[in-house]
Amino acid sequence: MADTPMTPAHYIGGELIRRREERGWAQKNLARQAGMSPSRIAQIERAHVPGTLENFQKIDLAFGDPAPGFFERFWRFAEGAPFFRSGFDQYVEYEKIAVSISEYSTSYVPGLLQTEEYIRALFRAGTLGPDEAEAALVKRLARQEALTRTEDPPPAWFIFDEVVLARPVGEPGVMVAQLGHILDMAARPNVFVQVMPVSRGPHPALGGQMGILSLPDGPNVVYLEGSWTGYLVEETAKAAQCGLIYDRAQAMALSLEESASTIRRAMEGYAS
Repeated sequence: MADTPMTPAHYIGGELIRRREERGWAQKNLARQAGMSPSRIAQIERAHVPGTLENFQKIDLAFGDPAPGFFERFWRFAEGAPFFRSGFDQYVEYEKIAVSISEYSTSYVPGLLQTEEYIRALFRAGTLGPDEAEAALVKRLARQEALTRTEDPPPAWFIFDEVVLARPVGEPGVMVAQLGHILDMAARPNVFVQVMPVSRGPHPALGGQMGILSLPDGPNVVYLEGSWTGYLVEETAKAAQCGLIYDRAQAMALSLEESASTIRRAMEGYAS
């Protein structure tokens, strides 16, 4: 992907290709030496699925690097470097190949469910210039194609706080269309929507946005977002902890049927 930005995953994938080709090895040769599958080597080289610490330790052994070898050292460096922590562009690339998507939102309708007019209203309240806002809108709408593609659309689960329904974004007509769109999407067999009632009080996911992607033949990745910062979580144990938080929030939210009724009532309120 020519437009994909250089990230730690892309850098280390390129370095792996260089080191492997210097040895004259095909992917299957490195895979055999490292005790890994050729498809896993390909995923790491293409930055499709992030490598784990264990993966890179095995790769270092295959190359004969004394522990900690080059790839382990780079992995640990990238894990601790704050300037690598945004990673949203990389998250969007992972989103294209995800086999399942889970999102939690406390402040606004999840991006994959937003209508064009809702997005425009959000951007008008922000700091983006007209050209930047238009480019961001196009990118966001393009991401939504993952949910509606004809071939194997991933199951996608969305939870958002009840306050999202009460916060008007744009004119009432924008909200009517937005909430109607959520109900239409929730009628699709691969899309599931839950509302977290305010009456539930505090819960593990309270305080920010969270997106979790299950990747093919690899660990989950997570994107955590606050008001001004974003953080891509690729470390397996941390991603698993985020998954547990999401599961607990899911158990506390309204059922699918109750959520649809709550959204419908909010839509009727904007329409009246």
